[in-house]
Amino acid sequence: MDNPKPVASEVSTAELLGAVKRFLVEAASPALSGRDRFNARVSANVLGIIEREAALGPQLAALDRDAIAKWLPEQADGLDAAQAFARALASRSIAPDPALMSYLQARQLLVCAINNPRYASLTIAQSRWHEAATESESMPTQI
Repeated sequence: MDNPKPVASEVSTAELLGAVKRFLVEAASPALSGRDRFNARVSANVLGIIEREAALGPQLAALDRDAIAKWLPEQADGLDAAQAFARALASRSIAPDPALMSYLQARQLLVCAINNPRYASLTIAQSRWHEAATESESMPTQI
């Protein structure tokens, strides 16, 4: 996670988050038990999500912005892309073409990488969706 604007101490936000997360995992959690240990682990996971959100959030926002501009240009800025596309698909105001499906897959991979990068099916989805994208790129397009 690049943070071009360090805090007053010249330590980046990413470094601060990482230090607190390491403390929770390596020092606090082992010294705790029961509910407090569980809460320390949950807190460390939340800090990890914040780190990944800061690192991957701009890429996700750009992906969503481009998709909304391409398929839903009439939508207002700031509208949640996932909701906008769910509504548009449900109302059949856009058709699920291969390019839209590729966007939805790329979006889901980024969301999963932010929320839970160790999710067991993430690697499987990345592999399958990459193979499908590669196959569709090599196939001639029908006019």
